[in-house]
Amino acid sequence: MVDQSQVEKVGIPTVTASSDQFTGLAKNTVKSLGLPDMAFVDVAHPMGMISLQEIRARADEAFPKIVQMATNWKPSATAVQKITPAYPAERIKFKGTYEALDKMFYDKGWSIGLPIIPPTPEKVAAMLKGTKRKPDEIVWAVPPRMGQLTVELVAAYGVMARCKPEHMPLLLAVVKALSNPDYDWRGNSTTTAPTNPVIIINGPILDELGIGYSTGALGGEMPVNISVGYFINLVGDIIGGSVPPEIDKSTHGSRGDLVAVVIGENEKLNPWKQSYAVEQGFKPTDNVLTAYSAYMGNINVDHTSVKGEELLNTMAAGLAGAASGVSACMTRFDRSYAVENAVRFAFLFLGPEHADTIYNDFRTKKSASEYLVKKTVLPLWMYAPARCKPPKEFGPYDANTPIPRFTGPEQIRIIVTGGPGKQSQIWPTFPSVTKPVSVLIEK
Repeated sequence: MVDQSQVEKVGIPTVTASSDQFTGLAKNTVKSLGLPDMAFVDVAHPMGMISLQEIRARADEAFPKIVQMATNWKPSATAVQKITPAYPAERIKFKGTYEALDKMFYDKGWSIGLPIIPPTPEKVAAMLKGTKRKPDEIVWAVPPRMGQLTVELVAAYGVMARCKPEHMPLLLAVVKALSNPDYDWRGNSTTTAPTNPVIIINGPILDELGIGYSTGALGGEMPVNISVGYFINLVGDIIGGSVPPEIDKSTHGSRGDLVAVVIGENEKLNPWKQSYAVEQGFKPTDNVLTAYSAYMGNINVDHTSVKGEELLNTMAAGLAGAASGVSACMTRFDRSYAVENAVRFAFLFLGPEHADTIYNDFRTKKSASEYLVKKTVLPLWMYAPARCKPPKEFGPYDANTPIPRFTGPEQIRIIVTGGPGKQSQIWPTFPSVTKPVSVLIEK
């Protein structure tokens, strides 16, 4: 869709064939890329996992429509929309109960179904005192709608999510990370997959702001984690316009569509001593935020392993099966998305007790990851057809040959977080060109 729009911009007409379930998303993408309209031909959904006979029948049906559109199509006279300046944000007057205000926000598409704190001018002004950035500064054109997010609106959505002025540097760092092209916000927010923004925080700011990183860090009673996660989804859905059913195409969705995952690393109980942020080249005193897009997490419950190898073996089983059906083997050779060098990642959120067990036998995180790379295998027949074709240099194989999912230790990232208990979690990345993005939280 992006490629066709570039061709259109230089004056070459195109016709785009689209699944009828995704035409709304395609048209929205066109508008977000600066074109009011383009020619589309609907093809019955689904187009994947159907027989060759069905594919040919649909192609035969679509071909005359494509010819017709290519020779007779004209843009809609109502396609051009008036653009409202992003700053200053619109002020409204409202008289009524809080319940009525909350309903009005939802009915107008200004909230996403959870209660909000009304973003009054006074509350937004107080939030803006938490940063030196100018309120009219545009910090992100949020895909897929490409809505303009100003510092003022960061403050407004921060208020709505129950953030405080001292959270503004954290919110702006979140925006900086999510807007990085390596994160691929557009792909992650419009896919059929149940993806979750995941935010990992390191540094003194954890205790300064009361960010949860010990017992129950991913649960309730973690006001900063929850507020920042809620802020992310308000921005993505309202400014970015990524809402179902036309734009956010997630088949089921997930709880992460309401409150994104925000967690701190338990640096105090990390037996390897070196935090994830330090591993990425930052100083121990730096406040660092890492963002990536993940499929929903899966639990590892192991109360009986007493050796590091035993525990990693059970984790390898979970890693191998995570995101089953889409987890291409030997990932850097996966061509199914036409991205030959795409690299999959997985994050392990190790409970401190599990971390201690692994540390006893693996004195570096890298050595633990290297072991997992060797053990995270499945027989070829367990991978989705056509998604696992090892290269020639792999050697001979058949349906029962163990095939690795990962190719290097850098693809398995280890975070120590949470409190007491024999529990850990596996959070695999969304398999697009997305990569983890780490940024400084600048006060």
